[in-house]
Amino acid sequence: MHLKLMSGDLPDLPPVVELKEDAAVIWDNRISSILYTNGFFGKPLGLRKADPGELNRPLVLSLFELIYLNASSVIKVSHKQQLLETEELMTYANQYYEDFTPKYKIYEYLRKLGYVVRPGMKFGSDFVIYEEGPGIDHSKWVVHVEKDQKQLRAIEVVRAGRLAASVKKRYLIATLDNEGKPVFYGFDRVKI
Repeated sequence: MHLKLMSGDLPDLPPVVELKEDAAVIWDNRISSILYTNGFFGKPLGLRKADPGELNRPLVLSLFELIYLNASSVIKVSHKQQLLETEELMTYANQYYEDFTPKYKIYEYLRKLGYVVRPGMKFGSDFVIYEEGPGIDHSKWVVHVEKDQKQLRAIEVVRAGRLAASVKKRYLIATLDNEGKPVFYGFDRVKI
């Protein structure tokens, strides 16, 4: 992972963030700025769209981001005044999200490849993928995570593909193979 907090940047490293239900708020603007600027982690509180650079406001981290940053030793996560390990966070997250584990594995895989992975709810998908980041480039892909071997109805694929095409993005279905490795299927519209 390319993000590393330096002791000169902040006291108390790695910082501890408090998990509340399905997210955590980082109230320290210095930490928020570093996390958002170095990987576009989190959603700035009270801003619809933030510019890259200095961020002078709290940051809301999703469970995906919390687990990824915790596993990467960038932050520690506390819940009810107890530090949680990554596996405990995974168990916790599975209570809030259906099929959280395969979705997290896809998220983690894409992050490790260097992509910026953001929530895809407004595009009807699990994730939106950027090469550089919001405000720098437009996302190129929407990703929907499915169970391996699931039968998809044609109408589902067409509906998702049309939505992705209407916002100039490529529609990808992601799944984990029998060995737990991510597999991606892309769809293109062809006029005949």
